[in-house]
Amino acid sequence: MRQLDSIAESEYGIEASILMENAGRAATQILLEKFPYAGRQTEILVFAGKGNNAGDAFVVARRLLCLERRVRIFHFQEEAGYRGASLKNFQILRKMKAKLTHLEAISDLQQFFQSSPGPFTIVDGILGTGLKSSLEGMFYDVVEAINDLDCHEVVALDIPTGVSGDTGAIQGTSILANLTISFGFPKLGHFLPPGAGRRGELMNCDISLPPRFRKEGDKYLLMKNPMSALLKERDRYGHKNSFGHTLLIGGSPGRIGAISMAARACHKMGTGLVTVATWQDCFDTLLAKIPNETMAVPLHLEGEEYERYKHTLPSYSSIVVGPGLGLRPEGRRLLEELLAIYTGPIIIDADALNLIGDHKLHASLINRKAPTVLTPHPGEMARLLDIDKEAVVANPIEAIQRAVSMTHATVLLKGAATLINSPDDLLFLNHYPNDGMATAGSGDVLSGMIGGLLGQKMEAFQATLLSVYLHSLAGDFAARTYGHRSMTAPDIIENIGNAFKDLKSAELSIPLESRIRLL
Repeated sequence: MRQLDSIAESEYGIEASILMENAGRAATQILLEKFPYAGRQTEILVFAGKGNNAGDAFVVARRLLCLERRVRIFHFQEEAGYRGASLKNFQILRKMKAKLTHLEAISDLQQFFQSSPGPFTIVDGILGTGLKSSLEGMFYDVVEAINDLDCHEVVALDIPTGVSGDTGAIQGTSILANLTISFGFPKLGHFLPPGAGRRGELMNCDISLPPRFRKEGDKYLLMKNPMSALLKERDRYGHKNSFGHTLLIGGSPGRIGAISMAARACHKMGTGLVTVATWQDCFDTLLAKIPNETMAVPLHLEGEEYERYKHTLPSYSSIVVGPGLGLRPEGRRLLEELLAIYTGPIIIDADALNLIGDHKLHASLINRKAPTVLTPHPGEMARLLDIDKEAVVANPIEAIQRAVSMTHATVLLKGAATLINSPDDLLFLNHYPNDGMATAGSGDVLSGMIGGLLGQKMEAFQATLLSVYLHSLAGDFAARTYGHRSMTAPDIIENIGNAFKDLKSAELSIPLESRIRLL
């Protein structure tokens, strides 16, 4: 953001004071829309820390005062500590005889709270996205004191103090906001846990940055309108062979449900034909689980049956491998030969990912000429990268980018905030947290959905994006019907059709290039 501010000033002459004024104006408007009686039935307490975040807070305070709202400003620095536009706005407040209090010790704030019980509306302009280390001293104490108020009107400017804008990490402690007003572009820290849980409602406001900035980023939010543009009309005169044939390989004794659900989800994506292959020792169980319209073949790694299996691989338009597959020794051979022989798109999930990590098969992925999609959760990503799961959770962006570098694949890192990274380092973030989707089989459903779209000749990265969005949307429909606690993976499958209809009904189709940029 600092870089964008600098370019806006050096190349366009948009001074920092203009951006700051626009940010403060927009934040004031949003604050009063959300809390219309702030400053009348409450006293607005504006906390201003350092740098431009403090300057934004000063502008908000000034504008609220001009609207005759009750405002008190607590600032962490003396006047001499501020620079540029922040200093100018501080001086304006002083000339307006605003209630300015320099916080030199936490006792100053504690004394105020004891003598003035409120109610309050809090504006957090203490520290913004430039935070590099854990909060300590006065910053830590003030944040804790604000949180102890249990106030229901806490507005964070740009990002709650204490939340990393890059990773969502909480630096020691953080403001617990009800509303966060982001300036220019939202930040990754608004969406990545645990910081995402501290922001409350998120509103992003324009501060008059040049429009070219929206097109020059490499990180974007997954949104409804760009995804609706990916839905192609089906050929009304087509037949089942027109819409692809997907092979799903997986299942093992006691774990047939995974590949069965993936197959059902694949059907729901509009795939013309679906075949499931599993080990001979659980083939009969598979036959009892899969829908009547699904074909099935047993996996033989020797003899004529195996030669026939290899000979038929080119007839499939996409392959999903991994759900419920298990880690038996012959799985490695199956996967290595599949990656070497099959020249179409492959989705690698679950145990197939673990086999790659355990046996260091990354080179087999790099050598593929056809698209490959990997769909790990944090534990599988850790095995794939040979690092601790905690490292993946702490910095998922770094983990997914490293996985792309090691495999040259489209990589999807599943979680409450799902990340999708293309082989050319374009990253999308899907942020529709739904704890009901933290249920057995949800990831298997997603792999089947991606396989279905890839089988219909959709480009791999776009197919992955669209499947992730539809998966979330179907989960939302399931939660509305059954509740977050009671929904299951089959409920997600049953709502894929509703997700398609909802996406189809989007009133406005925007090209994929029109995206919401993330910083």
